[in-house]
Amino acid sequence: MIVDSHSHILVGRDMDALAEIGGPAMGKITEFVRGIIKEKPQTTDLNLRLAQLDKFGIDYQLATLMPSLNPNNVSLEPENALKISKLINDGMASITRETGGRIVCTGNISMEALNSGGLDEMERAFKDLGLRGFGMPTHVRGKPVDAPEFRPFWAKASEMGAPVYLHPVDPINKKDRSYEADFDLIHVFGWPFETTLAMCRLVFSGIMEEYDNLEIVTHHLGGMVPYYWARIEECYIPQFEPKTGVRLKRPLKELFSKFYFDTVIGDNPGALRCAYEIFGGDHFLLGTDAPFGPGNGDVILESYPRVIRELGLSEKETAGILGENARRLLKI
Repeated sequence: MIVDSHSHILVGRDMDALAEIGGPAMGKITEFVRGIIKEKPQTTDLNLRLAQLDKFGIDYQLATLMPSLNPNNVSLEPENALKISKLINDGMASITRETGGRIVCTGNISMEALNSGGLDEMERAFKDLGLRGFGMPTHVRGKPVDAPEFRPFWAKASEMGAPVYLHPVDPINKKDRSYEADFDLIHVFGWPFETTLAMCRLVFSGIMEEYDNLEIVTHHLGGMVPYYWARIEECYIPQFEPKTGVRLKRPLKELFSKFYFDTVIGDNPGALRCAYEIFGGDHFLLGTDAPFGPGNGDVILESYPRVIRELGLSEKETAGILGENARRLLKI
């Protein structure tokens, strides 16, 4: 079985409603997204999407909402935030129904709606609609993922056993380092750094230790974490633990090993081997980022499974990364 555990999708028919509920800020985002739909029709055309999966022998695909449309990107009144979350979740659930279950989706919750029906909506999305978890940006308009007001989100996800897909976003104020905005540097290098920051904050704040059932999928192979693992351990030895703000009871390796790592790192066996040597293969997930990438995802849908097969791992570990790990996580 092959499961693409990280791709992006949109519910095109909801653009007008999202713009109406979300006001000018959401309207600007939906206009940008409409351009993406024209450029990459697989973001909304499910027939094209299924044909692409068939072409490359992908049995199932986990689709997350394109990050530009995440409701946490704009400040909303709680009532409207909840309406948008419900609209998105209903639309994502319809994708699974219309594809006969081959494309399963995550839901989205606006953090501004958490105390105004948002926690109930999480339960409806996961238990009633059958969504396979929730998308979460690496920060919410500058607020870190471990902010006290977001704790109910992590607690609810842990309680339900709902995976959280952590996706990087741009830093809140690009003007602070304007030179980073040129040459696509924020996307290529800044996004993995944002993932690294979010992962470390979730560990060092104590969230990963407190909510033991949390299952968090990280993008781009965990950002910088695998490559800087020795430095992380070296800098956070016990006598320096007060720097973290929390005295952790469990070893760092154990807490970081709870994360899942998708393989969206390019056709790069060296990078995959580095992460494998640090964390093993049990929490590796094939991910492609389709329909982004060359050929609207065609190139990576072919190359990413191939490079995993060429790593020289055991048959069991290879099967795990290609699909069995995701099948267990997503209950496919």
